[in-house]
Amino acid sequence: MEIGGIKIGIPTFRAKIDNKNKPLANLNEPVQDTFESSTDKKYNALIYGDIYEMGSDIGDKKFSKKVKMAISKLPSNAYPTKFEQNKFEPLKEFSLICAKRGMENPEMVVNLVKPVGDIYSFDAKTTDMISKTHREVKETKDNKTAIVITQTEDFRTNTVITKKESFDYKKSEFILEEQTVVKNDKNGKMLRKETMTPSQVKGMYDITYTYANGTTKEVAKSTVDEKTGIKTIKKDMKSDDGTRTQFLYEDDPQGNRIIDYKVTDKDGKVLMKNSQSFEVLDDNHFISSKDHRKYEIKTEGKTLSVKDLYTQKEASIDFNKKCLWRRNTVVNALKKVPGDELFETVYSISHFQGIKDSMNSCFTPMSKGVKVGDDMFVFLHELGHAKDHQTQNGFFGLLKDNKYSDNKDIQKAYLKEREAFNKYHSDEEREHVSYFTRAKGHYNGALGGLMEIVAEANALTKTYTDEKIQSLSPRTHYLQQYFPKTISAICNEMNLRDEIDAIEYYGT
Repeated sequence: MEIGGIKIGIPTFRAKIDNKNKPLANLNEPVQDTFESSTDKKYNALIYGDIYEMGSDIGDKKFSKKVKMAISKLPSNAYPTKFEQNKFEPLKEFSLICAKRGMENPEMVVNLVKPVGDIYSFDAKTTDMISKTHREVKETKDNKTAIVITQTEDFRTNTVITKKESFDYKKSEFILEEQTVVKNDKNGKMLRKETMTPSQVKGMYDITYTYANGTTKEVAKSTVDEKTGIKTIKKDMKSDDGTRTQFLYEDDPQGNRIIDYKVTDKDGKVLMKNSQSFEVLDDNHFISSKDHRKYEIKTEGKTLSVKDLYTQKEASIDFNKKCLWRRNTVVNALKKVPGDELFETVYSISHFQGIKDSMNSCFTPMSKGVKVGDDMFVFLHELGHAKDHQTQNGFFGLLKDNKYSDNKDIQKAYLKEREAFNKYHSDEEREHVSYFTRAKGHYNGALGGLMEIVAEANALTKTYTDEKIQSLSPRTHYLQQYFPKTISAICNEMNLRDEIDAIEYYGT
């Protein structure tokens, strides 16, 4: 229309022809303000105190700029809800957690323990993205558990980790159902696939390596003989530096058992060797052996006694005086303990309190008391703590008031293996041994994990994790495979104390 030479366009409510194929606006997508960048908005949604703390830890006053740079590398539809300093490498790595929006009940419960959604991890120095993790939750029909699927792509090591776990709502406990670790070359071609699945022996896992050419290797295999009921656990594994650990355990339904544990370095030098047996003569009479020494164990009335058949040394535990609660639970546990460890029990523990759930066991250094259930692995773990805090007189005074975890050689081995493990494994594998390797936020400080390794080494070299404590099995295996020199150093120091004790008691 034209009026006085001026053209006036009459508005129309029909879409123009050239717009008919354009997508409509996404009303759920946030509008970007022209005066604030998308990166700034995402950064401002985070808790600055956490960012400031890491910047202070690493001595970088401009660390917040690096966090913004990392945010700019996120996918456009990723909105970080939390900044997290890496607990394994607190001076080197951090993560931006993009929690799933609109979580339902099972997801919200799991999210309280492990973040549900996407997690992007970055190098704190270069801000390079080093891994991406996606976690989702599937509800089960029983409404008591959930299935949690986690997949991590580690860009540094060209590794993809897929983990399937069941989560018990009541216990807030994860049980590994299956794990695969695929190691690729720089071109994405598979070099090796590691598969971890439950074995015939409840509580243990079978681990198989499959190589690019189709060949396979059994790293861990546990079986139960259908006729005899004998359980056999075999492991042959190597750490990242080639140190080899060989583990053999067998027991029968009567309680007889044997165990062989051997660690050799990549050149074949034996770092540690342990051979043990336990023979059940009757319900109250047992014979155990460790290397060249034998021990006789008896329970009579309210007393358990142990005798070193080589030195004739004896010790005993009076249940009336030592057992404060659930006596039968404690007695049943003690009757499975090998003789050499019963001597340590007498030296290191003042009293016992039986509990129903072994997972709630603990040792109290001040009172030297232990709360423990009827599970030998857990008992030996708590005894390991007691041995680490041993303050008995003797041993030439060499080890008085000194913990194994204070030993500089043990610390050196631990820190070196921890560094190597963190270098070659992403957080999903690191989580298996978080109790031992956490460098920031551990309940007992920066080296608190080593104190737990001392306790665990006392157990994993003598028995295995059964069905009652299956959630501990992955951590035990990872510790065995990737921290063999630390375990060897600890066990050798423990054996040294036994020898010093014998020399002091009997002379040379």
